[in-house]
Amino acid sequence: MSPIVYLLIICVDIVSDLFEETMRNIQHLSIAIVLVALSAIIGVSTVRADSIPPVNYIGVNFSPIVTTVSYNYDFATGTLTQGTATASVFSTNNLVQSTVSDPSPPSPNGYGTFIGTAKPTHGPDENGAVLYEQSVCPTGYPTCFSDGSFTYGYMVLYTMRGTTLDQLTFLATQYYVQSGCFGGGSPRFSVLMSNGAEVQVYLGTYPAFADCPSPGWVSTGNLATDASGLRWDSSQIHGTFYGTYSEAVTLANTQGLTISAIFLGTDGGWQVPNAGTANGQTFLFQQIQVNNTTRFP
Repeated sequence: MSPIVYLLIICVDIVSDLFEETMRNIQHLSIAIVLVALSAIIGVSTVRADSIPPVNYIGVNFSPIVTTVSYNYDFATGTLTQGTATASVFSTNNLVQSTVSDPSPPSPNGYGTFIGTAKPTHGPDENGAVLYEQSVCPTGYPTCFSDGSFTYGYMVLYTMRGTTLDQLTFLATQYYVQSGCFGGGSPRFSVLMSNGAEVQVYLGTYPAFADCPSPGWVSTGNLATDASGLRWDSSQIHGTFYGTYSEAVTLANTQGLTISAIFLGTDGGWQVPNAGTANGQTFLFQQIQVNNTTRFP
């Protein structure tokens, strides 16, 4: 074979390879264009969960509203004694947050602490005691933050003190809406960690957590499982707002954090449609279960 013929064959092969590669690229591009067009037609989107604004997003920042009114409750005897716990609600970076601290927390076994509006009361069926919590923004949003009229309630449990987050394997309650709706990330469980940060576990329906159920007892089911969905907010321990139980556990364990307390809180009276109403956001709770401990059974 002459060198000229051989060179021609090589050139033909190169051109053929380039042609095939070009056609493959055109085919891929065509498919991509079709997919984009279909997405536009049928409204398909790929919004990530962590791109949704947090449900506790608020349009104002405000200084802490602090309450020092607290009572320790002996579940065995039903007696209340003055407590040392304090709580505060505040907003930084347009996110409503809460803190709970207690310099002298009671014994983990048999005790809980009521802060603010939280208290034991009789249930609607009068069959035993239930937990009452109310959050009211009486002067309307955002005035109630500046004039200090905003109220909220937390019940704190200590049975998991000193354990790791993965040891929390059952977390549940039943709730009864007396007034208002879910909103503002409330009501929720808050797991107070040893570094002062809180892992929030939101009740209600993802992603808005803004249910307005009719009066009647509703069970959350076990929230300490990935099957409960993207309701675990680990943003205070460098995680995401809409996350899973396993994600929160991994973050907490990696940082060597343990549980200081768990509280069930209601503080969403500031959000529409709760704001400016007489009873705001008023909830009753029973069957509050943390692992093998159940309060208000």
